[in-house]
Amino acid sequence: MHESRKGRVLRTAAIWALILWSILPFAFMLRVGFAAPSDIHGGAPDWLAPLYVFNFADLFGDAEFMGAIGRSVLVAVVSSAIAIAAATPAAYACARMQFKGRSDFEFWVLSTRMLPAVVVVIPYFVLFRELGGIDTVWALTVMHTVVNLAVTFFLLRSFFADLPAAVFEAADLDGCSETRKFLSVAWPMVRNGVAAAAVLNFIFSWNEFVFALTLASGEAKTVSVAMLGFMQFQSVAVGPMMAAGTLAVLPVAVVLFLAQKQLVTGMSFGAVKG
Repeated sequence: MHESRKGRVLRTAAIWALILWSILPFAFMLRVGFAAPSDIHGGAPDWLAPLYVFNFADLFGDAEFMGAIGRSVLVAVVSSAIAIAAATPAAYACARMQFKGRSDFEFWVLSTRMLPAVVVVIPYFVLFRELGGIDTVWALTVMHTVVNLAVTFFLLRSFFADLPAAVFEAADLDGCSETRKFLSVAWPMVRNGVAAAAVLNFIFSWNEFVFALTLASGEAKTVSVAMLGFMQFQSVAVGPMMAAGTLAVLPVAVVLFLAQKQLVTGMSFGAVKG
């Protein structure tokens, strides 16, 4: 049955209402970032006041904050790449192969995320202190990889498990090895899913705060920790903080925009199978 014109109009209106509702916080943050201190009253800007660009100009001239953004990008990209490289073959093996200890291995991977970050942060702090990794980029990269590995593994495992068995049976008849089946059969059908997992890894790493604050709150601080610098004992630099928040959102927005096709198709069961 064809959708009526009234139904299409209502559906379109509902979609646009949802979009506007979603971008409203970002619009507010952007406007406060372009507001002078005298134009901000109770945290809300004077919307008709002239734009004040010095909040952003000061941030671009702040080597410490821009360095924090650069380190966040580095940690997010490297940790995502390592997690994908480690989880993809493991997820394929657990989804498509039978071997002794498979259930134990999957349970071990799952156990790495059974406890919240605030519970395990102190043991990890002691461990990295003994290894000389406190306030270093490499320690934070390792920590983000460990944290995101379980989610990446089970997400990719579901993609591989949903692939049609017929294509693998045909590959067996052709005498393909497991490596050839992975590269020539499975990979082309799940690469969008892998891209989606990489994007989620990047976002999780970019937004992570607890481990970043505990392990790298000094010279190796990331942008999530650097945002605390705008909160003083008795005051908050609202305008500069909102400008910093706008800059902090941009890398994630760029990644989502560039990978929107892979993210949508990769998270769709039908698209993965096709």
